[in-house]
Amino acid sequence: MIPVRVYAEDWEIDSRLVPFGVTRAELLEITRAVVAARSDAVADDPASAEGLFAYIYGTRWVRRVFRAKGWIRHRHENIESVRHPDRPLQIVYQSVDLASSNIHTPLAVSGKGSGADRIIDEGQGCLFVDEKSATSPFDPINSGVWFFCVSVNGDDVRAELSLPAGVSGGNFNGFIERIFIIRDGEWAGIHVTESGGLDPTEFEPVVSRKKN
Repeated sequence: MIPVRVYAEDWEIDSRLVPFGVTRAELLEITRAVVAARSDAVADDPASAEGLFAYIYGTRWVRRVFRAKGWIRHRHENIESVRHPDRPLQIVYQSVDLASSNIHTPLAVSGKGSGADRIIDEGQGCLFVDEKSATSPFDPINSGVWFFCVSVNGDDVRAELSLPAGVSGGNFNGFIERIFIIRDGEWAGIHVTESGGLDPTEFEPVVSRKKN
């Protein structure tokens, strides 16, 4: 079994994102939209409103960011995503319990159904079919079904772009690669210039590591 590869340092995060054609700042913009959408829920809304808003705006902004780079809107097995125009590579938005943790792997807040199981099996199943041609444990994987995972626990907001190994028992069953986008303690140091509403804004992310 190939061990999970974690990209957690600034230089390796930036380098690993190059094949996806996006920057960390652009992924921070998706997270900002998710947090803003969740905060729009009020007491008179259904109990699931925060999660529903996060899913809608998370999916919308994943598509907005990646389609600006030439990716294609994709919908298969009732799973909403974006697909690379030339490679077998997809990205799906996902709210999770805790992202970017070295001691915990993300679990989908709403669990994963059979549709997700099938698309992950299809997308990841071809990666290691033949041991002789399998990807080296040290080579990054630029195909498969990736998930942009965001967790919001009060003021603790984190995000990662990760490639799950599969689904078991209704949730993710381990990961092959994890790219930490917003790490523990960083959200408070990300300064965003709001222009009102959920429309695109210009902002300068200022990332500060949490002091021990």
